[in-house]
Amino acid sequence: MEALSEAQETRDLIRRCLSGDREAAATFQERYGELIYGYPIRVYRVPPDEAGDFYVFAFDRGRIFRRVRTFEGRAPFRAYLLGFVLDDLVLEWKRGVREIETVSLESLGELPDPSFAEGAEKEGEVSDMDMDRVAMRELLNDLSTPKAVVMKLLYVEDHEFEPTEVRYLSQVSGNAIPEVLDRIEGLRATVREREAGLKKMEDALDAVQAWIQLYERRIQRINEDLTALPPTSTAAEKLREERAQLSRKIERRRAQRTKLLAQSQRRKTTAPYKDIASLLNTSIGNIGSQIARLRRELMTKIGDSSSRRAPNASSSGDSLDAHS
Repeated sequence: MEALSEAQETRDLIRRCLSGDREAAATFQERYGELIYGYPIRVYRVPPDEAGDFYVFAFDRGRIFRRVRTFEGRAPFRAYLLGFVLDDLVLEWKRGVREIETVSLESLGELPDPSFAEGAEKEGEVSDMDMDRVAMRELLNDLSTPKAVVMKLLYVEDHEFEPTEVRYLSQVSGNAIPEVLDRIEGLRATVREREAGLKKMEDALDAVQAWIQLYERRIQRINEDLTALPPTSTAAEKLREERAQLSRKIERRRAQRTKLLAQSQRRKTTAPYKDIASLLNTSIGNIGSQIARLRRELMTKIGDSSSRRAPNASSSGDSLDAHS
């Protein structure tokens, strides 16, 4: 019943937002603004300042309110946003279907503080991801064409190929330049599929966590109600039975979350070694050893960059390891 009442409250809030109720819109932003702002940062690696543009786009003329008007309460609203709304909204924004018009921030309220968003930068600091990108660019500039091509193929979604690099690929693969370009696009498509799979898994994790929190809140309410009831009463017995059922559901959801976490950690969002090796007419082992050496160089550069910015900070190569 509690979940139903929460769903009804959310539907009422959406209805008021659609009617132009400014107080309702402010409440909606307070509850879900951080999630909306952080989504393109976490899923699409969008810089925080561009995520602010997406945030404005989402609320421009009540766009997001129209998107969520079909919410029926079958899942927690956060899971509904993550699974059915925000991805399409980000893709529409990224495609540039229409230019974002200037909107008064006073009509939108405050943008969420970037520190709330997972992966966002704190004011005056550079994120680890941006440091990795800077180090990657520096590394590629210092590498010979064959080595630079290997890294660009690995992170094919993040890099464009210079004409000399395309000609090199054509030479070593024995393929005409148009075919080389097609194969590069094929690698990009593979990486996008991998990223989409990882995103779905992360969305599933968010949904599982939402259910766990919902069950835990209900158990907390049951515990409060039990203090006001005689321990031997029928009502108390029913509440204890419900609490036991909810505890079992929580355990199942936690097991599901553990499994999903393990699967997500094994997922890769880089181009497959075998496809890179095929394009370069070499062995998978050779590609693996080259990438391992180049990664060590990159992590050294990242460590040097970290030391220059903050002498006491420890170096980090975690973001690369996550893509291995």
